[in-house]
Amino acid sequence: MIKKQPSRIATGIFVLGAFALIVIGLSILGGIRIFTKHPVFVMYFEGSVKGLNVGAPVVFRGVKIGTVTDISLRFDPDSPSVQIPVLIELYPDSITSMTRKIDVRKYITTLSTQGLKAQLKLQNLITGQLIIELDFHPGKPVKLVNSETRYPEIPTITSSFEEFTNALVQLPLDELITKLISAVEGIDRMANSQELAESFHTMNQTLKDLQHLIKGIDSRIDPIASGIEATVGDAQNFVRNFDKQISSLQSNIDLAAKAARGAMLQAEKTFDSIENITSGDSALIYQMTRTLEELSAAARSIRAWTDYLERHPEALIRGKSGSEGR
Repeated sequence: MIKKQPSRIATGIFVLGAFALIVIGLSILGGIRIFTKHPVFVMYFEGSVKGLNVGAPVVFRGVKIGTVTDISLRFDPDSPSVQIPVLIELYPDSITSMTRKIDVRKYITTLSTQGLKAQLKLQNLITGQLIIELDFHPGKPVKLVNSETRYPEIPTITSSFEEFTNALVQLPLDELITKLISAVEGIDRMANSQELAESFHTMNQTLKDLQHLIKGIDSRIDPIASGIEATVGDAQNFVRNFDKQISSLQSNIDLAAKAARGAMLQAEKTFDSIENITSGDSALIYQMTRTLEELSAAARSIRAWTDYLERHPEALIRGKSGSEGR
């Protein structure tokens, strides 16, 4: 039986199709951008990078803008220092401008001079995985290694957990533990002391006395409350009677005021009548004036006659001398 040879064209098409499927699968599943040039940056962390793995995300305020591509160690033979360079790739499509296209490498370098720094952050509390977060920290000093590398460097700062650990390391733990043990021993001595037991006994007795006092006060409150209610009732009756007396007094005052107003009107009328009588042109005044004049003339005649009798008393018997006398 003669075997048929496979077609070279079909084999080539199958190979190309498989390669295309592999590339598409890697691009979708692994997030690999094959046909895009990614700018690479380097950063150096002083402490441990345990939990930071290749492929860890690089974020800026929660937005993923890149990934970690390499983590390595670099020893300095002249000193015991060890450097841990971490390489990251940033996605150009994730950093854009509204006005023009920007160069991500130059843009990140410019932002580094304005306070942009990298910091390790805990991504998962259970697994301990770390991520790299980029953000502005203008108050933090800029520390650059300036090693001979072809990648631009982004300055780093210590993580919050590392700062907390350093603060704990700087604490005088021995002294604190000694003081804590001393305080616990003091509390134990106080708890087991005779003075504390006596204080509790005295406090218990005081509470019992207080309960008896409260019961005695409760037994006396009811009579006092009854007396207060009776006193309040008497006060209310007094107030009502006082209101009635005030009302009666007000009525009497109103009547007296009316009578006074009537008397004032009558007095005004009387004064008007007296004024009319005593006015200069009234008839009564004229008659009184004439009467007074006549009385004055009569008084003058009597006074002249009296003077004559004093000089001639005999005139009472003989009359006046002369022809008139005869």
